[in-house]
Amino acid sequence: MTPLLPSMAESLRTSIAAMGLAMTLYMLPYGLCQLVYGPLADRLGRIPVVRLAAIGFAAGSLLTGQARHVLVLDAVRFLTGMFAAAVIPLTLAHIGASVPYGARQATIGRFAAITSVAQGLSAAIGGTIAHFVSWRVLFTGAGLVALAPALLLFRAEREVVEPAAARGVGRYRVVLRHRTARALYLLVGLEGLFLWGGFTYLGAVAVARFGLNALEVGLLLSLYGAATLAGGISLASIRARVGERPLAAVGAALKGGGYLLMIVPGPIAVFAAAIAMLGFGYIALHTTLQTRATEIVPAARGTAVALFAFWLFMGGAIGAALFGPLVDAGWHRTFLAICGVSLLGLGALAVRLLAVPPDGC
Repeated sequence: MTPLLPSMAESLRTSIAAMGLAMTLYMLPYGLCQLVYGPLADRLGRIPVVRLAAIGFAAGSLLTGQARHVLVLDAVRFLTGMFAAAVIPLTLAHIGASVPYGARQATIGRFAAITSVAQGLSAAIGGTIAHFVSWRVLFTGAGLVALAPALLLFRAEREVVEPAAARGVGRYRVVLRHRTARALYLLVGLEGLFLWGGFTYLGAVAVARFGLNALEVGLLLSLYGAATLAGGISLASIRARVGERPLAAVGAALKGGGYLLMIVPGPIAVFAAAIAMLGFGYIALHTTLQTRATEIVPAARGTAVALFAFWLFMGGAIGAALFGPLVDAGWHRTFLAICGVSLLGLGALAVRLLAVPPDGC
């Protein structure tokens, strides 16, 4: 939705901040529903849960394309976020259960590269369709396309469910009693707040500063996906040479530096380079934290990874809500500075956290 916010706001006769609320109402249930999906997947298996949720996501996307009022759109995006919540976190839990820790970050990097292709294409294709046809066509098409992998999951092999560390609420106690886990979740929540909360409005900033249309905004934001793709593909060779802590520090520096670079008046090429920095930084820092999340409690891996996603998307939802009024008021540089400085500080905290080895989690 990021490159579509201006055109969707115009179509529904509302403000950018109101459309940003639709982003918040998608991310909020995405985070909250992790509290359900994680333990459910630990009990029933990850693939059956993802299969059902993917069908619900497809239906929600179809309904998004039919919304005629911003309040209807908000409600539909909330429901879509509920279903979307299961897919990526439980896929990561599946990777955690099937790949040894030493090779896990490289595998997660390749997974991030695949999802980055989708992110890049969604920005570019979304902007193109919104410019030449309508944003409604985009969501209708996305819903139809999403049905294919959902149906293919019925052919997936039945997985072996790991022995339960505890049942019900006890699963959360098992995970959250680890101090390292609590610190990790705090960090990823702040990452979501400042990285994704801020990224929500970069399209609106680009429109205000450079006068871009929806097509141009989509192509500009697709650089984030291109950067995460390149970083994800390269992560295996980089990780063989660089430890977790230096990689996390570089990632935070790239993300914080990217936001700070956007403050500087200059040509669109500088803004584009800053967006690419966010993508490379995301791969370096986020996959490091993500890999740690898969090893907190192996017997409750679905719950542990789901809590990780919960805090990430709760942070993103809060950030989208907080920064919207600043963008509407024209305080673009203020919100960019807040994001940049905060992400630099987050990197220092991440380096300290990663000093504890995985088997100490």
